[in-house]
Amino acid sequence: MKKILLAVLLLSVIQISVEAGDTGDKDQLITPTLWALAPDMFACNLTNVDNKAHQVQVRIISNGKVLLESKTLSLEPKHTTNHKIEGLPKGAPLYCEFTVEGDDDMYRGVAVLYHAPAGSDFVAVPAT
Repeated sequence: MKKILLAVLLLSVIQISVEAGDTGDKDQLITPTLWALAPDMFACNLTNVDNKAHQVQVRIISNGKVLLESKTLSLEPKHTTNHKIEGLPKGAPLYCEFTVEGDDDMYRGVAVLYHAPAGSDFVAVPAT
């Protein structure tokens, strides 16, 4: 009888967690590569288009090497996080990897190139 009661209790807790949206699911968005040559800057921008805050992480990668890895951070609704590096001296293909909490359709991610120090984006490619 104790085992049955324990099983029912555990199933109830699991059901409550799933209904609350606490599935712990992570998803990824990846951008196409852009060739980043110094002194131009490369940035990864991620916007939370959902109505609640979510945990996210951003990585900038070139040829399998992680050049920048953000901490896991809470991204508020309708806010954007921006992570950037200077293009490499001889240029290299760079891309963004966004690890996001929940479904990837709650986010908009983009990789951009812009002129340093304060230029506007001249190339932008969306993550999928």
